[in-house]
Amino acid sequence: MAVEKEDSRKKQIEALIKSVDFTQQLLEYSSATNYTDVLTSEQNLLVAQLSGVNDNLQKLQAVVDLYRALGGGWK
Repeated sequence: MAVEKEDSRKKQIEALIKSVDFTQQLLEYSSATNYTDVLTSEQNLLVAQLSGVNDNLQKLQAVVDLYRALGGGWK
């Protein structure tokens, strides 16, 4: 399940990177958008990246918790 979540998050981040690039290009070459749209797409990307970091933290925390539960290392 964690691997599927990680793959899904990577795909989401890749799509949002493309979204930021397309929005920036649209702003540069057209008047059909404004800078607020660029900022919104960048904010969405940042939220997804932070969620990916949190997912990784939870995965590492689960390993630490397992190690502790099995009687590992610290008092």
